[in-house]
Amino acid sequence: MIAKISSGKSTAGLIRYLYGPGRANEHTDPHLVASWDGYAPDPGRADDITAARKQLVDDLDLHVKQADRLGRAPKQHVWHCSLRAAPGDRLLDDGEWADIARRVVAATGIAPADDPDGCRWIAVRHAPDHIHIAATKVRGDLRSARHWNDYLTADRELAAIEKEYGLQRVIRGDRTAAKRPHRAEQEKALRNGQAKAARERLRT
Repeated sequence: MIAKISSGKSTAGLIRYLYGPGRANEHTDPHLVASWDGYAPDPGRADDITAARKQLVDDLDLHVKQADRLGRAPKQHVWHCSLRAAPGDRLLDDGEWADIARRVVAATGIAPADDPDGCRWIAVRHAPDHIHIAATKVRGDLRSARHWNDYLTADRELAAIEKEYGLQRVIRGDRTAAKRPHRAEQEKALRNGQAKAARERLRT
């Protein structure tokens, strides 16, 4: 199982994408499988999708707006994590995806287990093989979430989930490989007439 994590500044934009048709009409039957309190509105199952979507955005953004009044809201307040099962994995049901989402938000520090002030989040499933977790990064006590190294902590939790659920085990690196040169290093090497970046020449 693979996680892809990013940040953004528009809760409404992300929710509009998650409940929309997708870039190539790939979103089929988008619906909520889990949320921070279990009572979040689900635009995918509502009669008035637009009204439910607005209510969901308002609920997610509540603590962000409160923190903004105090000048403490982060500019990139949206946390987005997509989780995709491997092509050969069995089809997980909504309950299993909900459990996986809860474990990931707890492991990454977005909503630690048994923390009443954890961030508000939802998990949306709009395809058989993956879900999206959308969260706002302001806690109930109006502090910013501590989610450092969230990709690594999510990856560790996903490794445990793969084992427990009998899913395909993704081969993960041990982070000991040499780092590749950044684009700026490569461009500097080209400007100086070097075939390789400085770090590659020094390593050799």
